[in-house]
Order: sequence, then structure tokens, then C-alpha cells
Amino acid sequence: EGWMATTVPMKGSTGKFSVDKVTEFFEENGDKEGTILVKTDQEPAIEFLVSGLVEARPEGRTIIEVSPKESKGSNGGVERGVLEVEGQVRVLFLALQEKLGRRIDARERIVAFILEYAAYLMNRLKEGEDGKVAFERCRGKKPTVMGVEFGEKLLFKVPKAAKMEKLMPRWKHGIFVGVRRRSGELMVARPDGIPSRIAP
Repeated sequence: EGWMATTVPMKGSTGKFSVDKVTEFFEENGDKEGTILVKTDQEPAIEFLVSGLVEARPEGRTIIEVSPKESKGSNGGVERGVLEVEGQVRVLFLALQEKLGRRIDARERIVAFILEYAAYLMNRLKEGEDGKVAFERCRGKKPTVMGVEFGEKLLFKVPKAAKMEKLMPRWKHGIFVGVRRRSGELMVARPDGIPSRIAP
């Protein structure tokens, strides 16, 4: 088992964003071409995602299983997983508020990064019954996690540019907002709002 969470632009969106995120997660776990069983609770918003997944993946490789409407018991494992992710998101959100010393509106840009980082931490730190974390079960090796808190201000080294820029600062301040799962690059937010990716 593993966790994946992300912020979507709009609930029930017909856009490619959520489909791309889910297929990227499949690829990270070695299931790019494999057969995937997708279980859904028939909520209208999720049906857009499911139909998009079927179209985006090879034909016959995405099997849809629909649970009865209003049936909580049939999705018990998934519901527990959702509650665990929500708990981790809440911890990161409250810790960020504590760090900043003020209340944060859920619509602020930095909040969008919390969900993916919460799932990243759970996949690398939450042990299952076998004593292994999800990352270890999937990759066969123990993960490493940077000892940097979400929202922490840090200095990062600016990549070398043209020779004429030797007098420009080599280090800049940024805010740590997560890790790119595929490459392990740190995502550092800058005043322009676009995260810079830097090697760990």
C-alpha cells in the first residue's frame, strides 16, 4: 500500500491535472503498463477522474469496481487511509501556523503543497504490520528523508549561470514546500511563487 494526495484546481474538474497526478503515481510504483483496479464510491466528482484514467492508460489495463451507494463498509480500508492522510495534513498545517505565529487561510498558495508532502512523509515514515514503510516495500530499499520542516526558511545554492554573473549572489533564501518524488529534488518556493527544484 502507498499514499498519494494532491490539491486539484477544482472538485469534479474535467481537466487533465488529476489524471496526470494519478498516472504519475502509478509510474513511480512500477505500474505504468500493469493492470490497475480502481475502486470508486460513485461520487460524481470522482467519475471524471476515473473516465480520464481509463482513456489515459493502455486499453483494458484499468478495471473499474464500483461500491454500492451509501456503503461505508465496502470502502473501509480506503476510508481509513483518507483519515490518516487528513491527520498528517492537519499536523503539517497546524505546525506551519505555529511557525508563522498566525492563522493561515486554506486558500493561501502554500497550503496546496501540504497534501503532497504529507503523502510523501507517510510513504517514507509510516511502518506497516511487516515493519516496513511503503517506499521500502515498493523499491526494496530504505528511504531517506531530509530533516527540514515544511515551511522552513532556508538558503539554497543558485546554479551557475553565465561567466559574467560571477559577482551575483550564489545563495538565495526560499521556503521549503516539499520534495519531487521522482528525483528527490527539494522544492523551494521563491517570491515569484514558482518552486525552484534543487538537488538535495
